[in-house]
Amino acid sequence: MKRLLLLLPVLFGLGHAQAEEILKADFRERPPEMRVVDGLPSGPLISVLDTAAHRIGARVQWREAPFLRSLEDLRLGRIDIVPRVIFTLDRQAYIHYLPSIGRQLKSIRFVVRPGQEERLRRYRDLHELTIGVKRGTAYFEPFDSDGLLAKQLASDDAQLVAMFRARRLDAIVVLDQIPLETSFAAIGFDGYRYAPYQHEQRIDNHFGVSRRLYEGKRRALYERLAAELQAMRARGEIKQIYERYDVEAPDVP
Repeated sequence: MKRLLLLLPVLFGLGHAQAEEILKADFRERPPEMRVVDGLPSGPLISVLDTAAHRIGARVQWREAPFLRSLEDLRLGRIDIVPRVIFTLDRQAYIHYLPSIGRQLKSIRFVVRPGQEERLRRYRDLHELTIGVKRGTAYFEPFDSDGLLAKQLASDDAQLVAMFRARRLDAIVVLDQIPLETSFAAIGFDGYRYAPYQHEQRIDNHFGVSRRLYEGKRRALYERLAAELQAMRARGEIKQIYERYDVEAPDVP
């Protein structure tokens, strides 16, 4: 009996560990919301998901990956979840969107060469330019579906800035300024400016989960996670997490 009592904590611990759900999550460098610090994922979006997962008895297993790979792995059900996935009708076919954690003001801007800023003052000026875009990224309508625009696809910011420096592009469309500017700095290139034209929009900040898994065995887990994220937003916890990182919270009306 004494030996059994001594083993109970161990047995309980094993049972608890076996019951813990693992959420496979991808992230990419998108400062200030997501970044790598000392080899580990960091930022408010990382903390929001870690906190919500812990509360429902799950643990997040993070992987840094290019966004295109993350989208493909969501489609195939290889991973569970990706932070900050902009809603599009095309993506809805393979992504189930969890409730928005808040709304953000996102200005889509365009990089051009110094002295060329006046070439881009309004949307129709884009039709005279060759524009670098990131493959798989949703920017805004009508830009995304405009078949008359001359777009050159790139896999990431590093490829975009290399193409721009090589004068293969007249402009780059920019969803996230910090990563692009970091890529320019990495190659020691400062021959760019922001054009006067920009498109302002309000977007909801969603975590996207695999629709294949949602429609299969993971639905109950994802629904619990969705409920916890909603509760955290209602209690103001998401705003508090963003404030801890000194990052503006996604609470634009």
